[in-house]
Amino acid sequence: MKHVMHNRHFFFTAFSRALSTTFSTTLALAVVTLSAGNAFGAEEGDYQAALADLRDNWDTLETYCTGCHNFEDYAGGVDFTFFSADDVADQAETFEMALRKIRNSVMPPPSQDQPSERERWNLIGSIEKVLDSHAAMAPDPGRVGLHRLNRTEYVNAIYDITGVRLDTELSLPKDDNSDGFDNIASVLKVSPSFLDQYIGAARVVSEMAVGSPNPRNEEVVYPMDSSHQGAHVHGLPMGTRGGVVVEHTFPVDGEYAISILGMAGAGYTLGMEYNHDVIITVDGERIFRHDIGGGEDLRMLDQVQAPAVAEINGRFSDIRVPLTSGPHKIGVAFVARSFAESDEFLYDISGNRGMGRIARARGLQIKGPLNSTGVIDTPSRRKVMVCEPAQASEEIDCARQIFANLAKQAFRRPVTDADLAAPLRFFAAGREQGTFDDGIKNGMMAIFTSPKFLYRAEIAPADAQPGDIVPVSDLELASRLAFFLWSSAPDAELIDLAARGELGKNGVLLAQVDRMLADARSEAMVENFVFQWLRLRDLENVDPDPEIYPAYNRALLEAFREEIRLFAGSIFRADSSIVDLITADYTYLNEDLAMHYGITDVKGDHFRRVALADEERFGLLGTGGVLMVTSYANRTTPVIRGAYIMENFQGVPPATPPPNVEAFPETPEGAAVALTVRERLEVHRDNPACSGCHDVMDPLGLALENYNAIGQWRDRDSDAGNIPIDASGQLADGTPLSGVNDLRNALVARPDQFVQTFTEKLMTYSLGRSVEYHDMPAVRSIVKEAAEKNYSFSAIVMGIINSDQFRKITVPGENLEVGSL
Repeated sequence: MKHVMHNRHFFFTAFSRALSTTFSTTLALAVVTLSAGNAFGAEEGDYQAALADLRDNWDTLETYCTGCHNFEDYAGGVDFTFFSADDVADQAETFEMALRKIRNSVMPPPSQDQPSERERWNLIGSIEKVLDSHAAMAPDPGRVGLHRLNRTEYVNAIYDITGVRLDTELSLPKDDNSDGFDNIASVLKVSPSFLDQYIGAARVVSEMAVGSPNPRNEEVVYPMDSSHQGAHVHGLPMGTRGGVVVEHTFPVDGEYAISILGMAGAGYTLGMEYNHDVIITVDGERIFRHDIGGGEDLRMLDQVQAPAVAEINGRFSDIRVPLTSGPHKIGVAFVARSFAESDEFLYDISGNRGMGRIARARGLQIKGPLNSTGVIDTPSRRKVMVCEPAQASEEIDCARQIFANLAKQAFRRPVTDADLAAPLRFFAAGREQGTFDDGIKNGMMAIFTSPKFLYRAEIAPADAQPGDIVPVSDLELASRLAFFLWSSAPDAELIDLAARGELGKNGVLLAQVDRMLADARSEAMVENFVFQWLRLRDLENVDPDPEIYPAYNRALLEAFREEIRLFAGSIFRADSSIVDLITADYTYLNEDLAMHYGITDVKGDHFRRVALADEERFGLLGTGGVLMVTSYANRTTPVIRGAYIMENFQGVPPATPPPNVEAFPETPEGAAVALTVRERLEVHRDNPACSGCHDVMDPLGLALENYNAIGQWRDRDSDAGNIPIDASGQLADGTPLSGVNDLRNALVARPDQFVQTFTEKLMTYSLGRSVEYHDMPAVRSIVKEAAEKNYSFSAIVMGIINSDQFRKITVPGENLEVGSL
């Protein structure tokens, strides 16, 4: 970039100096006291009463648990014969793990004698009361170390501050994952090469935000799915079929060239049988129309071939269009020559795909500017350049105003003169070598590579002692809220309220959370929380075998994601019960996904809410995304599906397989009769080392066996002699199953268990750290309070926000690990 510094050492030095200044300053800050009272309010009497109740139920644990958990067998590394009821509070970590297993009937193992339902839940309740009442007397809200923005948070914050939308995957490297999430502070590290990419990203942001009157002539190609262009595309004019619509940001007023790629080829002339009109639209207005196909084009392709291909493609190349700077929606489509669904005489068994004999486009190319007027009026420039100096004497004051506005949002607090020193120094260096705009770009790079932007730090008051529990400041609370609900930085309203010390007030805080949940940015909770909780990002890694599953294509993968995005988002927006994620009798479908599910009365490319007549598709268990992400490329896998349900819906991750365990038996190549997955699992369970876990996992996964690896319903197993699917089984607690409906009913028979798992996952995501055993009393308290509001989404969100875990920190010892740089 012309006139902008590229000296890597300069930025490394500035980064290190700023990091040192940040923490030496922050350590001296006092934390504003919040009125977040004790969440439990229990006293010594409550603890003693709970302890007496546990003593009365202790014989249940001794009867059913000490047969394995004793000095000799020492199962799971635990000897319960060594403990009494009086030891439970001191051994909270051990008993929190035991609670997970007892709650889900994993312990005692299904093959062992079982307590009665009454005995089991009396024991669970008495252990929980002891742990919760003791935690109320000795709370430990934990703490989060130095917390780097992950790449999603970085991209979102940059967009909110500057209006520049970076490509998440191209801007920064992929973040490490812990506990299922990529925003966990302990694994968000920085290396010199990582910092190089931050510098590069800041350079791109500054250039895109401020712009240049004479930008480089660049070429961008938007690919199009040429396999499916017979139906109307949502966002294009009615009466058209196929094509694509994209939003492209033009850097400056000027002339640009638009080309439609791959319209004709000499090898195959499919789609060229009829004459079609092709249109290009800008912001919904047609700016180009030309025909393709029909008798003459078909004859030329057949007889002249290559020159004919060049002539036809040339009609749709280098179409010059004058455009203003900023974002515009560019569309390409075919004008529908008929409203018939298809030209074919026979119905395609793969389902209706719209008008078939239509020309295909393979890409949309935008090139330019070919010439420029020098006028830049993009939304990002207007957002950044809050002033424009009329003369040289006004430049410093204007630069200070611009940097103060950016730094307040980037640093998430009111700025000081010290905060502006580095950006102004970088501005002076850039201005000396170029224009005022070049200086602003240089100063922006200093802001967006500063640790004050890249890191979140919550530091206790200087006089706080190790082990003290102190509230986070209002400004730190504002950041916690914003990155939890928006995956982005707090906006001006949050920062201003926090700076005045008003955000922590209960009425104000509730109003702000309501405002934030109503904001479109809260959709990040679906994309970043739900998609990671359900492991939907892993769908990219599943590549179904096309020989076995010919119905699968890339469009179906995107439809799986969109279905769950809209479904989960509807529950969050309507503030419905979280249990509806399991039981809801509706979903969101377009025609292709509906056909995939065997639903024939949904037409069109756009997604809409659809009431489900088939109970087997209710809730998350019936969605193709969940079913495919828990399958292999060539078959279903009840073990993975069962483990997935245990971890994500029941909150009890299965144990790690023992070493040297035999692999799951696959059907030998060329076998005359293939065994079903159920039959192969039964062979696997014959191994005593495997049966303990598989007796719990397998029935959960087998209940979903009527769904194949890409989520289609099936009554017979075509891979094993076309025999009927057997989805029956028995849960660890003895509940019989005959398929997915029984499984769904079992998961919500005690809804607090699913809600507790959801709350624990959401708390992990909200805090950016693992939920530890000392956090579980807070999780249970949130669930109990949410039960009074039918487990509504907002009740759980507010429960987390009002918890000590979210509002306070435990002061660490002197050997504070502030992060890895």
